[in-house]
Amino acid sequence: MKSNMIKTKNKTIHVPLVVTGYILFSLLVVATLLSTTIPWGQMLIANLTRVSHYNLAVFFIALTVGAVLPVLLGYIIGNSSVKSKSKLSHHFNGVLFGLLAFWIMTIFAVLVTIPSELFSAQPNERVILINLLPCIGVAIITTIIAIVHARSRQSKHDILLYKPFSVSLIASIVVLPLWSLINNISTNSVSVDSFVSLLTVLILGVLSYVTLRKAKLSTYDKVVWSAVSVSVFFVASFVSSQLISVASDFLLSRPTMETYTLLRWGSFILALVAWSVYWIWQAKALRKK
Repeated sequence: MKSNMIKTKNKTIHVPLVVTGYILFSLLVVATLLSTTIPWGQMLIANLTRVSHYNLAVFFIALTVGAVLPVLLGYIIGNSSVKSKSKLSHHFNGVLFGLLAFWIMTIFAVLVTIPSELFSAQPNERVILINLLPCIGVAIITTIIAIVHARSRQSKHDILLYKPFSVSLIASIVVLPLWSLINNISTNSVSVDSFVSLLTVLILGVLSYVTLRKAKLSTYDKVVWSAVSVSVFFVASFVSSQLISVASDFLLSRPTMETYTLLRWGSFILALVAWSVYWIWQAKALRKK
């Protein structure tokens, strides 16, 4: 009887993240199809008789792969990282790895640069490399964590509180906004926008932690779950910006700078609403644990 109660509670804390993760990934695929694959595919079909059709094909395939494959790779690797008979547990760990993959992908996109001079004769190769590097980074880092976890004594438990994973997730969340701020300071381009990402991490992180004050979790567990919460917001923000960008392309023929500002805020608010729905559900489940 006690064992069944534990399983039920575990299912309760797994469900919010699994459902949210699947919805966000589905929307990411839809946004990618509408923003890159379909329009570039149509352009490719329209230019089949021209020499440039190969370049177009390479370009839109690279964009599609770069947007979707890293997260999908993270999910697949995470899904097989735990030795559990519970399918929900496998989905849960897959989504967690998908969140880590998102941060790794973003870090590679921001920090790793490839000089255009190296590929001046073959620009397609540069496009392919730019979009493949995050996939390679995700594959290497997540595979190492998954293998080490699978061989550890914690292999039957969720990856969330496994130190190599949780430290990697927290570090990824901290590194990106700090690097952005330091880079802006070093280039004398500091503005209000320079602090937005860091402030968002701090505010949502603290807010998430405070809402778990009545949960029967250790301080470290609360910090890790707060990192998951922050990650969900940033993924939701990325997906919502893609969707709003697609919608604006269809609905607005000549958007102004004011329009772009409104769209940006609309994306932020949409992500905040999505995050609020998820975290209220998740925090409630954790407090019942």
